[in-house]
Amino acid sequence: MKKLNWGSGLALAITVFVIATLSVVSYLISLDFFLVTNEHYEEGVEYQQTIDQKKRSSELEDPVVIVFDEKLEALRVVFPNNFVGKAQGDVKLYRPNNPEMDKKLPLSVNANGIQLISTSTLEKGKWVLKIEWNADEKSYLEEKTIII
Repeated sequence: MKKLNWGSGLALAITVFVIATLSVVSYLISLDFFLVTNEHYEEGVEYQQTIDQKKRSSELEDPVVIVFDEKLEALRVVFPNNFVGKAQGDVKLYRPNNPEMDKKLPLSVNANGIQLISTSTLEKGKWVLKIEWNADEKSYLEEKTIII
């Protein structure tokens, strides 16, 4: 049996390190990654407006409530009474790992201040729900991460 001298050991260690590094790099390059939105530059430029909208939404006396209704397989979005009949905007569902699954719906709150968003057609996993609306010449934004 041949002994391993320090030169051979050093060469073996460097070779293993290089192979491991190249393997990790090739694995990371092969991963698919998606942006939360394809309009990330435009949204980044207008981010102060987004901050203001979120702040206005968080300062509401009665906040917007988002809950999952298991019986109906739907998200129940409940608006305060002072927005009923006034709120106009959009509901956006972003799928962080697949932008082709993103959905955009018009905001349509019923007389009780409720909008139901069916989840039966949505793939299970992580979604980002963004509700952007205008009322009384002010804009608001509510954002919530949802696991279906």
